[in-house]
Amino acid sequence: IGSWLFYKENIFAKVALVPVKVIYKFTELLTGIQVPLWTQIGGGICFKHHSCIIIAGSVIGENCTIHQGVTLGRTFAGKKSGVPYLEDHVVVFSGAKVIGNVHIGRHAVIGANAVVLDYVPANCVVAGVPAKVISSDSSKCFDEY
Repeated sequence: IGSWLFYKENIFAKVALVPVKVIYKFTELLTGIQVPLWTQIGGGICFKHHSCIIIAGSVIGENCTIHQGVTLGRTFAGKKSGVPYLEDHVVVFSGAKVIGNVHIGRHAVIGANAVVLDYVPANCVVAGVPAKVISSDSSKCFDEY
């Protein structure tokens, strides 16, 4: 609702945005998750363990999972300036950092404490500092239901 109101150009939306911002700030303090109102998030996002999650206006696809201590950070200068773009069904494990205008493909897995600075292909698992592809089959990371 906050994102929708943020982009509206009429006075009623701007007035309605005031209580939304108050609720947003309370929720941010309660959960430890900072997500700017202009962030584009698809449905089904899951914050597995909330706390210390910083999202700097990224684009996040549907059914993504983000664990504690994750940063999706903006870069302000250089060829990588911008925010991360996560496609659908991406999992970002604890402590990982995705910095700048980086595209993360569908069904990719970002390992714990990885620092992602470059493109991650679909269905890949990346880990390390800086992150490198360690597997091209992310389905092995999860049990089948």
